[in-house]
Amino acid sequence: MVAGLVFRDRLSGDAADLQVGDCFDDPGAVSEITDVQHQPCTEAHDSEVIFVGDYPAQDAYPPDDAFTIFAEQQCIPAFEAYVGREYESASEFEFGFYYPAAETWSDGDREIACFVYRVDGAKMTSSVKAA
Repeated sequence: MVAGLVFRDRLSGDAADLQVGDCFDDPGAVSEITDVQHQPCTEAHDSEVIFVGDYPAQDAYPPDDAFTIFAEQQCIPAFEAYVGREYESASEFEFGFYYPAAETWSDGDREIACFVYRVDGAKMTSSVKAA
């Protein structure tokens, strides 16, 4: 029998499995994100998850601007609670978010994940979470 340890912070994983506090590398300019590369927050990474929650259930797939409004309502307070600073005063950071694809909506996928990244595109080498 062989035993080993697998560390979540080194795995490439399903973007739908992101959790608050996860640090990861941005997969780049693609229209549909399916996988992200997890990184330890103490090593170079692009983003850190600050909120994960579900969009309110409804039958019809919402327009993109509805996801944007929902994300702003959830991500800004989550940013302030997680980072410990007012969003408007943290000019070096911005938030982004992932939302369900139209193809997975009918399967019940409603998860929104908000994340923080540096506006200048530089890698972060520590968590943005307030102590």
